[in-house]
Amino acid sequence: MSAREVEELKLQGVIEAAQNPESQVSAEDAERELVSRARNAGIPAFQFDPDASPEQKRAQTKAVMPDAQPPPPPRPLLTSAPLLGNSP
Repeated sequence: MSAREVEELKLQGVIEAAQNPESQVSAEDAERELVSRARNAGIPAFQFDPDASPEQKRAQTKAVMPDAQPPPPPRPLLTSAPLLGNSP
């Protein structure tokens, strides 16, 4: 089993423990663990106040990643081959 698979199983265990009403693991504990592991892997991850407005969440994100821009739309593919039916 690869290290990645082991990590996935650990995270799945945290999530399942949080979903189990007899477990001591809360949803907040699971969220903290997931965010922590994502950040340690270099992936931007955020914890938002569930009552925060979209503007407040956007401001929190921009405070950490001020230059974050959505990716540009994909460019159309260009081809130099003649179109079918238009060949001499």
